[in-house]
Amino acid sequence: MKSTGNEGETSDMSEKKEPKKAKGKDKSVPEDKLSVWDRVSPGEREEIEEFSRGYINFLTECKTERKVAGRVLDQCVKAGFSDLSKGADKDLKGGYLLHHGKALGLFVPGKRELKEGFNLIVAHGDSPRLDLKPKSVYEDGNLGLLKTNLYGGLKKFQWLARPVALWGFTSLKDGRSVEYSFGEDPSEPVLTITDILPHMDRKIQREKRLTEAFPAERLNVLAASVPVEDKEAKNRVKLALLKLLEDKWGIKEDDLLSSEIEVVPAGPARAVGLDGSFVGGYGQDDRLSVYASVQALLDLPRPEKPLLLVVYDREEIGSYGSAGAQSNFIVRLAGAAFHALDESGCWHGVMSALAASSAVSADVEAGSDPTFKEVQDELNSAKLGFGPCVTRYTGGAGKYGASEAGSEYMAKIRNILDSEKIIWQSSLIGKQEEGGGGTVAYNLSHYGMNIVDSGAPVLSMHSPFEVSSKADVWMTRKSYRAFLEKA
Repeated sequence: MKSTGNEGETSDMSEKKEPKKAKGKDKSVPEDKLSVWDRVSPGEREEIEEFSRGYINFLTECKTERKVAGRVLDQCVKAGFSDLSKGADKDLKGGYLLHHGKALGLFVPGKRELKEGFNLIVAHGDSPRLDLKPKSVYEDGNLGLLKTNLYGGLKKFQWLARPVALWGFTSLKDGRSVEYSFGEDPSEPVLTITDILPHMDRKIQREKRLTEAFPAERLNVLAASVPVEDKEAKNRVKLALLKLLEDKWGIKEDDLLSSEIEVVPAGPARAVGLDGSFVGGYGQDDRLSVYASVQALLDLPRPEKPLLLVVYDREEIGSYGSAGAQSNFIVRLAGAAFHALDESGCWHGVMSALAASSAVSADVEAGSDPTFKEVQDELNSAKLGFGPCVTRYTGGAGKYGASEAGSEYMAKIRNILDSEKIIWQSSLIGKQEEGGGGTVAYNLSHYGMNIVDSGAPVLSMHSPFEVSSKADVWMTRKSYRAFLEKA
């Protein structure tokens, strides 16, 4: 065989030596080392940026589970969805079921009958936070303070000495409800939870275990200091604080007993990094999955199989309660779908359809953080920028509390993602005996359906400022669409 030499002469290959490669010049990169950013076109990079702008706005405006459900509901109503509780509608384009203002179910009819099962995505709209206690307003040291209660798994010290805001919903005895927030508008003051200065913290913090150094009862919100004018009154600052609540929102002290007031980090979500490739903000666990799955659902034309999407509340505290995944909300939603299309929807038919369904538990995954390598299994860790994770099983301490997808279902999911050119990765949450975690997947598996966890990796999970990759958010939406369309 002949080949062309460096100077253009023809020479015999058997006599020609291979040119030496310059050190550091080999540009070939193994496929599994290429990130989403490596593989997308310039046009797709513009799509990523555009999609991220909508997502950042969603995080900024939806810091409570009520806001999440309300925002998604508004979007679906504009897209032509109808209230499933209104009865049968054979021309139904899409339907919704709202439960207690916090859990939201969506239904899209398909070409197949409901008895054949649904393609189902479940996510959750709640995030770790602090709630105000029913009796929360008090005065100490001439300061007006608000007592809080932990909600979900959080690191208490991360909530100290930072700006926080109040997002509230209060039901009054006369039947009216008031919804409000304070601390988000740049023209407003913010609130904060104070910390002890390092000059005086040795005995009460530094010499204690981390779990003991920051007692939950010390996470009190600093709210006021100007007293009422009546110098003879007791607790003058508390009275002034109560007057502020009444003047601003018409809330009296006893109305706090029927209030849901959440303490959340103040300020907008932001792009992060010198290259702006990340999204930083509160509540990405699990509002990232909510946003991506809803956009995927609304993107689809009429699907082959009927679709369900559920946004639950209370996942961060075990999914208990009537709006959590341990309730019968999914059964009610499936039954409402049968009723809306006037199909036979007896209890057995509804339960059989759920058992025949294919499901994804849409929840974020712990991203691999190079700063904390010692707790991660490098082979099974999720890397930011490499697409959504498929997590076959969750749990901890020997898979305790785990939901585990079967071999056949994993093969089906792999085939869907690969055939649709989705960039994805397999992952688990950390090393064995370093912790673990669970999702709503095990609650849905009770109905006999196939289900697997899938979502984008996140750094600083459960903190006031979680971080995700814009590329992963965008690719997660593409993966959810592929699942809804092809499963």
